[in-house]
Amino acid sequence: MPRLPLAVFACALAGSLAHAASWEAAFSAAEGMPGTFELPFPVPFAGKIVVEATWTGPRPVFFGVENGGKVAVARRSGPSPQTIEIEASEGAAGAGLVWKLTVKALAARGPVEGTVKVTVPDDPVIVAAREAAKRPPPPTPPPPPPWTVPASVPGGATPSVAETFRAVEAYRALVVGPKVPIDAVVWQQEFLRYAASTRDRLAVSGSPPDVPTLRYFNRLAAAIRAVEELRASRDPVLAGPVPKDREARRDWLIARSEKTRPIERRLDELTELLRRGHAPALQDERWLPRLTASLTACERYFDERVRLGSDGTAPNRELAEAQWDRILASAQVFESFGPYLNEP
Repeated sequence: MPRLPLAVFACALAGSLAHAASWEAAFSAAEGMPGTFELPFPVPFAGKIVVEATWTGPRPVFFGVENGGKVAVARRSGPSPQTIEIEASEGAAGAGLVWKLTVKALAARGPVEGTVKVTVPDDPVIVAAREAAKRPPPPTPPPPPPWTVPASVPGGATPSVAETFRAVEAYRALVVGPKVPIDAVVWQQEFLRYAASTRDRLAVSGSPPDVPTLRYFNRLAAAIRAVEELRASRDPVLAGPVPKDREARRDWLIARSEKTRPIERRLDELTELLRRGHAPALQDERWLPRLTASLTACERYFDERVRLGSDGTAPNRELAEAQWDRILASAQVFESFGPYLNEP
């Protein structure tokens, strides 16, 4: 049987080559006649090449594959069906590199009618996209907790409820977001959760916290404001500088102690009230003792930075710088519940 012209195979494969990395071609040999077929194919990308052939009749068929450098890389012969797998390396693949498949049917009894399919590696980008399409889509992320989402003042809200909403939202803006510093003391978001739920309950049912809780909030807000006065005061007794004269420094320390001692008593009282159960509804709130501990540490820093200097030797500096704006914002939340106390 004469050799089939190469051009016939090229025309037969042009359409499928533009759309896929595999295609098929037919081969045949008449009764008792030999036949040789050559199929060139491009290998633009590295990976596995697969040759699959099936034919009718008992005649064995020979298959040989040459790479782009005309070096034989695979040989196989035998009865139908036959499969050849070849690994094309990076150096043997690329644009313009053409490999060749040779199919030979020796003269023997019986006709040969068959097909051969050649599959070459796809573009890695296409392979990745195909694999990605097989994977199920990622699950829809759960909605964020309600207390982390901005809330607007409900229509028809009383001025007191509106003020509570504004105070909680001002605080939320400081503790929720990708650029918010880490809360090393771990009270800020827990307090936001409590404040938001208390605010929402107030807006829906009109039920404020109980009286012992409101009284505690009143004391806590007053203590925060007292520490803020210590921090921002321009009174020389509180803001310094420390007198250099020994006698003057002694008098200055006595006068300073008279002003700072009431603040320290306020802070001690906060802890004592919780310990003695004066605000039962707050007993299980983990954020509260952490907040009061942070407040106490800030007061110590604002006091000692004046006596020891602002060169970093006063303890609790990092904590105060990281916590104070949020502690001040929490005071606004506590104060927003003040109108519901109805006490002098």
